[in-house]
Amino acid sequence: MNATPIPTKRLKQLDELLAKLGIPCGKMGLLNEALTHSSHAAENPGLADNERLEFFGDAVLKFVISEYLLERFPSYDEGRLTEIRSVLVSSNTLATLANQFDLGKYTLVGRRVSMRPSILACTMEAILGAIYLDSGLTYVQNLIVRLLGSQTTDVDRDAVKDNYKAQLQELTQAQAQGVPQYAVVTVDGPAHEPVFNVTVSVANVVLGAGSGSSKKAAEQAAARQALAKLETTNTSSAGAPIIH
Repeated sequence: MNATPIPTKRLKQLDELLAKLGIPCGKMGLLNEALTHSSHAAENPGLADNERLEFFGDAVLKFVISEYLLERFPSYDEGRLTEIRSVLVSSNTLATLANQFDLGKYTLVGRRVSMRPSILACTMEAILGAIYLDSGLTYVQNLIVRLLGSQTTDVDRDAVKDNYKAQLQELTQAQAQGVPQYAVVTVDGPAHEPVFNVTVSVANVVLGAGSGSSKKAAEQAAARQALAKLETTNTSSAGAPIIH
């Protein structure tokens, strides 16, 4: 933690930021450390930078979001939960969140360093680490859910648009056909550039096949083909005359 006394003007800035975040913090030195970029610390001997708090805050964020998603989406599988979490904890999301609080105004950087989204994202993580260490898990949980909870619905909707596996499973379960099963048929190409060939079956009937540079990508391609086949079949069935 920064041992150098914090000037009164800086303390007022920290109070202002805490008011925007809607949280208390008893250890202002800890918060100031979270807002201190390594470039500023290098120019001011005696100041600690926020890299350790960033490391810790990243872990806290992923843990809290993981628990939140498990409770909010009890029917989602690991792949879909991971996809949503990766967006919520991404640098882009954190930087956008930081801009809502004008975090760049409070972040200390070196004289020759321009404020960048990556710096804001890392600082946001460091703040979460500082709040956990100062106030405990409950406070940081409430803060994270309050800041990111409303975005989760939008992220979920966007993820579903391109998540053919999730769409296929929803369709087959709605039609009481069970859960799609994926199988790796072959893996072609050199070891450093493999191409996975995957099939997907529903009720023991192969409905699609796909290839990709990863197993996940190949499964998505196979699910996409299966969806197209099922949608075509359903459309044809809907339009077919009833034979008595």
